[in-house]
Amino acid sequence: MTTRLHMRQMIRRRLADTGVDPLWDDAFLDDAIAEGIRRYSTHLPRQESASLAVTKGDRELDVPAGVNGMRIVRLFDDQGKAWQRWAGGMPLPVPAGPEGGDMTWRTWGTTILLDTAAPRSGYWRIEHLAPRDTPANDTDALDIQPGDEDLIVALALAIALDRRAIADGKRFTGRAGMHPLATAARTARIDADRLVWERMRQIRST
Repeated sequence: MTTRLHMRQMIRRRLADTGVDPLWDDAFLDDAIAEGIRRYSTHLPRQESASLAVTKGDRELDVPAGVNGMRIVRLFDDQGKAWQRWAGGMPLPVPAGPEGGDMTWRTWGTTILLDTAAPRSGYWRIEHLAPRDTPANDTDALDIQPGDEDLIVALALAIALDRRAIADGKRFTGRAGMHPLATAARTARIDADRLVWERMRQIRST
């Protein structure tokens, strides 16, 4: 289990800032870790499911609280049959519902719209992508996939260096060329982007 404390220690080792009087304070690094997880979540959100009570004849379903209608991936009825997302334009080759319409769905705002009415009352299953939680303390496990610690380290490190470079840059005269922290931040961003891209490529290939 990786906690925020563990993550902060890993980042300090990368920054060579493990002395008794560290240069980078905990709150600064904690904020960088939180922002790193938010960016990680954009590309690698958490997979979740939700249950939705449906009444026979319904054609408009309220999106459950905590579910982003634009990030619903799959919709299953009470018998476990997958309804297909309406793609627009060309009709999809899906079975016809009891009223002759296709068993398709789409979302608009906070509503799931069914092309044909629900054939039965029951509980439907929604599979959706959810944002990951940012850490609230040093003891809870981080909301990340196992093995992605290096990715969070890279993202948080890039964010921390970038923010410090911006702060220090306000006092930089420019006589020595590009600020060293700005150079380090750029390199860290490239490394972080590469790790994210490689992780997403692994997911697509599975």
